[in-house]
Amino acid sequence: MADRRCPYCGERVPGFSLTCPKCYRQISREEPKDQYRIIDDDKAPATKLTRHRTVLLLSTIPAVFGLFGLGQLYQRDWRKGIMFLAIGILLMTSLVFLFTSGGAMGIVLGIGVLILFIGMLALQAFDSIVRSLFTF
Repeated sequence: MADRRCPYCGERVPGFSLTCPKCYRQISREEPKDQYRIIDDDKAPATKLTRHRTVLLLSTIPAVFGLFGLGQLYQRDWRKGIMFLAIGILLMTSLVFLFTSGGAMGIVLGIGVLILFIGMLALQAFDSIVRSLFTF
């Protein structure tokens, strides 16, 4: 029988115990309900919220540096991840080239590519969360 929590004081109660070691109240020997069962954090399964948070971080923070598609690669969506990664590297290389080349035309084109870059960043971040924007 698994360890559980006392319904009266919340103390950890061994599975074989009949009473709470803190408040000494009698605890039923039935299988504990979900709200009283103790789950160790290191053995707990990853929740959807944790997974979404990881995917969101992977798809936004590295994408600022041109590494799109890491959220898709984390979810083993290989084709989309590689496609977004190639697009991100191409856009980041274009941005660096256009802004360092100087001249008015380079800056105007750089601003256009920057707008495209931001749009692609949002698109791939949204796709990594939804996972159904593009299908291959």
